[in-house]
Amino acid sequence: KKPALVQHVTKTAGFATGIEFCENSLSISPRNQSVAREGMVFCIALGLTELKSGEDKYALFIGDTVAVRKDQPALLFTPSKKKVKNIAIFLQDDREDDADQEDLELAAEGAILENRTRQELTAEEKRKGRQRELGHQLNEAARRRVLDKDEAQAPKNVKSAIAYKSDLYLPREPDCEKLLLFVDPKHEAFILPVCGQPFVVPVSALKNCSKTEHGDFMYLRLNLFCPGNTLGRAEGTNFAHPSSTYVKELVFKASTKDSKANNNLQTAFRLMKEAQKRYKTREAERKELEGVVAQAALVLSQNRSVPRLKDLYVRPSLGPANHRSQGVLEAHTNGFRFTPYKGEKVDILFNNIKHAIFQQSKGEMIVLLHFHLKHAILIHKKKYADIQFYTEVGEVVTDLGRRQNMHDRDDLESEQAEREMRHRIDMAFKSFTDKVQQISTVEFETPFRDLGFFGVPHRSSVFMVPTTNCLVHLIEQPVTCTTLDEVELVHFERVSFHLKNFDMVFVFKDYKRKIFMVNSIPMTSLDAIKEWLTTADIKYTEGLQSLNWSKIMKTINDDASGFFESGGWSFLDPESGSDNGDDDDSEEGDGGYQPSESGSDEDSDEDYTSESEDSGAEEDDSDDSDEESGKDWDELEEEAIEADKEINEDSDSGRKRKLSSHHDHGAKRRRH
Repeated sequence: KKPALVQHVTKTAGFATGIEFCENSLSISPRNQSVAREGMVFCIALGLTELKSGEDKYALFIGDTVAVRKDQPALLFTPSKKKVKNIAIFLQDDREDDADQEDLELAAEGAILENRTRQELTAEEKRKGRQRELGHQLNEAARRRVLDKDEAQAPKNVKSAIAYKSDLYLPREPDCEKLLLFVDPKHEAFILPVCGQPFVVPVSALKNCSKTEHGDFMYLRLNLFCPGNTLGRAEGTNFAHPSSTYVKELVFKASTKDSKANNNLQTAFRLMKEAQKRYKTREAERKELEGVVAQAALVLSQNRSVPRLKDLYVRPSLGPANHRSQGVLEAHTNGFRFTPYKGEKVDILFNNIKHAIFQQSKGEMIVLLHFHLKHAILIHKKKYADIQFYTEVGEVVTDLGRRQNMHDRDDLESEQAEREMRHRIDMAFKSFTDKVQQISTVEFETPFRDLGFFGVPHRSSVFMVPTTNCLVHLIEQPVTCTTLDEVELVHFERVSFHLKNFDMVFVFKDYKRKIFMVNSIPMTSLDAIKEWLTTADIKYTEGLQSLNWSKIMKTINDDASGFFESGGWSFLDPESGSDNGDDDDSEEGDGGYQPSESGSDEDSDEDYTSESEDSGAEEDDSDDSDEESGKDWDELEEEAIEADKEINEDSDSGRKRKLSSHHDHGAKRRRH
């Protein structure tokens, strides 16, 4: 019908496909005389090229995949709609194809990034920008907090240790009247003879006492607390009148021949030791109870179907040392009650829980519920702020001597049973936490193991994992639970490319609180930790050296307002003072490169020091001479030979001068 299109028809009408996509020996063309057989598959393709529509050129191409069958029409493998809108693919012209190809090549070389513009910042740049904002907010907020705290803090009234109100209350004992050493256990005081008068020393003022025997005499030495004499110790450092005169040391001597005085000294020494021991024990118990707040009574639920978990272990143990206490944990109206099978009960109220953490068995051998308390509770006369209940989900100890086979049916069944048990226990704990959250305001947090890292917070390397509000490690004792809201900033120490590990220091908003340090963190975890701290809105800094934090915190506590007036925490961040300089450099750099004129060299030379000018000038002269000469190897070799000849001539002339001088000297000696 249209013989003019014959010249535009493609040379082949398709090809056979099989092991290879295109079998060149079986192409459908007038030259190929092969016979089609049953089972052969052909890609039938017909097309027209170099067609014109006005000034534009275009081509048409259509194809199907068919299989040859015996005594039947060919089997069509590409059944589809035949409308143009369903099967048409429109290709762009050559110019647009070339442009697209250039873009692809540039993208492959890294010049063009996918979904990226010049104004878009990288993750590192965004993190640094956010850290700069946090740095400004940190110093400002800390300054306001310190000033408000100084105004609200009232001076503490230190009471003087008074054993007797007046001399009338002194005991009427024979030893006192005879001016001998006397110990009053009722009033916890020592009555000592000093300058012919009874001198009263409270047991709280006694630092230590010792008894020695030298020759015919026995000595009793008493060291007392006084201002400026208790470095590194917290006891005896508060005095009601620090500017008064204090007695620091008392020494009493008794002759060993005088049995009465000797017995009095030995009896006084023994009673002093006993009184001091009772006093220190009572003070230790009092300090142990300082952070303990009396809890309200637990209201038991009358509902029998209260949330309950059975066969749990508790830490710390409620029984003797190294004895695990097993029992039942129940959630009642206003708190939890753990009832051990043997031992005392433990009650934890909902309003005393600061963090409730549920850690599943993934990657661990136990499933646990951990409660970090606002106020510590007493267990066996010791206060604890971290209580956890757990159960084991696997073998903590494995017999390595037993031969195992990976295809052993018993081992496969035991592994499957362990997986099912882990899942069952996890679901039981999950159901318990869901029920507790429905009847109370307690919200359980789950550790994010993907953000975890290894470190040494106490004695051994453990896996630290962050939660929504804290950083925890709950498997080994002692546990770690650091609240992120209480952290002022985080400082990375020993950050260097040639080191494998670094240290992380947590500085708290309460500057009197001791810092928390995690040592020996792998350097590969640094970027992930930085990203996590940035998302938690915590300022971090880094440095090469390890700092003396005890001195730093003492300086801040002594003069907090002066510390923040002098820049605050900016001394930890070396980049904090160079922000403006970086901005200026970036603005100058945006102007582009401008070629310098002849006089610009003189201006640039003025910026260097005299030493750099001299060294730079020598290097420039040598470089210029080498570049201008451009001598080849033969010329350089000839110059080297001539230089060697000159050196030899100089050495010969020097030798001749030495010989002549020796000759002249010998002639002079002969004349003499």
